[in-house]
Amino acid sequence: MGESGGHFDKGRWVEDAAPEPSSADQKEDPETRLRSAAGQIGKGIDELLAAGSDLIGTQEGRQHLGRKLDQITGEVMQICEDIRREGIEFINQARDRIMK
Repeated sequence: MGESGGHFDKGRWVEDAAPEPSSADQKEDPETRLRSAAGQIGKGIDELLAAGSDLIGTQEGRQHLGRKLDQITGEVMQICEDIRREGIEFINQARDRIMK
C-alpha cells in the first residue's frame, strides 16, 4: 500500500493513478494566466451572444423558443391547478372540522 493512495478492488490493493498537473499547478506568470482567463471569458460572451442571435434570428431558434414557452406555460398551468385543488381540499377540511 503506497503513499500515493489507492483502494481495494476484489480483495486486492490497487494503486490510484497519479493526478495530472492542472494549469493552476504550473508556475505560469500571473499576468499570462489573467490574460488567458480574460480571453476565455470574452470567447464565452461571444458564444452566448451568437446563440442568442440564432434563437431570435432563425426560424429554428424561434421554434425552439416557442416549444420552451409552451412547456413552461404548461408547467405554470399545472402548478395553478395543483394550488386550486389543494385550496379546495383545505377549505373542505376546514369546513368539515367546523361542522363537527
